[in-house]
Amino acid sequence: CYSFCTLLGHIGHMSEIEADEDVVTPAAVDEFGTLVALLRDPEVPLHKKTVCLRRIRMSLSGDDPPIKELLNIDGCLETLVECLQDSRDSTKQFESAWAITNIASGTSEDTNAVANSGAVKVFSKFILDTKGNPESCNEDIVEQAVWAIGNIVCDDVRHRNMVLEGEPELFPTLIDMCSYRRLKTSVRNNTTWTISNLLRGKPVPPREVVIAALPLLVGNVMTPPNDDILMDSLWALSYYTDREDSRISDVLDGYPDVLPKLCENLKNPNGRFLGAPLRIIAQIATSSSDDHTNKILQSGVLPLIYNLLKPGICDRDGIKKECCWLLSNITAESPDQIQQVIDGDLVDLLVYYVKNGRPQDRKEAIWALVNLAYTGTNDQIATILPFVKDLMEVFGRIRHETIQFVELISQLADTQNDKFFDILDRDDLLKLQSTVILLIDESGEDDAGNKWRAHCNKVIQVMEKYEQYQNGSIVPSN
Repeated sequence: CYSFCTLLGHIGHMSEIEADEDVVTPAAVDEFGTLVALLRDPEVPLHKKTVCLRRIRMSLSGDDPPIKELLNIDGCLETLVECLQDSRDSTKQFESAWAITNIASGTSEDTNAVANSGAVKVFSKFILDTKGNPESCNEDIVEQAVWAIGNIVCDDVRHRNMVLEGEPELFPTLIDMCSYRRLKTSVRNNTTWTISNLLRGKPVPPREVVIAALPLLVGNVMTPPNDDILMDSLWALSYYTDREDSRISDVLDGYPDVLPKLCENLKNPNGRFLGAPLRIIAQIATSSSDDHTNKILQSGVLPLIYNLLKPGICDRDGIKKECCWLLSNITAESPDQIQQVIDGDLVDLLVYYVKNGRPQDRKEAIWALVNLAYTGTNDQIATILPFVKDLMEVFGRIRHETIQFVELISQLADTQNDKFFDILDRDDLLKLQSTVILLIDESGEDDAGNKWRAHCNKVIQVMEKYEQYQNGSIVPSN
């Protein structure tokens, strides 16, 4: 959430509005009570009330705005909402809308106060009034209304649902507004941002409500009106495709050209548009449909992922993790798809991030290897063997992914016994067992302790197989 004053374009707009009121100054905190009382007084002229609102709004437009101090004035928010509804003076409405928008950009408590004040219904009416007749609306007020709704719905999924369910015509009206070319670019930018926020959060909003946004969002990705709209449309699609097969099909089957376009954004490791396309592609790979994953692979994404994973390339926080997460979803699918990961020389990079990555990178990288070990053929699983010693060295330094490590070692012992045990020695396994026992002691008798006990048993089974192999009583794997 952010306040109206933060964008350069809106600062310029503010200066234009105040050209004939340059003596107006931001209100001091100790003036709030007096100003609110003047707003309530029916004897105070409209133009003076507008000045009161402007001073309040200006005080909320700087760094560390005194939102709490304003809300502590009894009936303050209700008064601002009343001013918002006073159609006698559009400037007064605009100033109150701006002030409420800035309050909604504060803490969750501040946003909740706005959500419960009745402002949503008033803001929604300004937006709904554009339907079929956008030229007649006051763009400044509509833009504030859109911005306020965006701030409110991105704060809490309950607020999002309140808006979608309480104002069912609002979402389609916002979509229509993006096609009104006579509206200012900033209005269309903010409208796209608000649509993105209405798709955000879990549980995801009902598919039948939000699917209407797809033509707009995909169109913005294919032919971006500007960078801001492209960015918000990409994130909106990432929210829409969040781990639900039917929604993924809506995008991939309904708009087959969008996947190559998403991949284009991965070609520049330093590009602005990287995180959201990567998230969308990784989420498509979570689908239970092999066809969806095949479409990703056919799009040529793996060489792009290889490039992004190369050490020293694109160190932006989260990008390596998303790449490893994408690979973990692919290695969970089928041997044919795993082979493409192996052929793309990506196993080496996964091991690199297990050893050297940030904790979030390491977690996804080890899962990619675990999934390979459980889904791949014996020959494919054998591609991990050259790295076993390196991986065991990592086990000794970290504990966060011990469960995944145990799963990996257990599967290697089951499928690659002689080759695996030729690489390891008994001390490696004893160190792993000691780590698991320590975690059991720390967890006690609760569910976590039981989970560690189950994995300790797996380590013991691996050690027993190791002893059998050393004694010559285990049949070597082919």
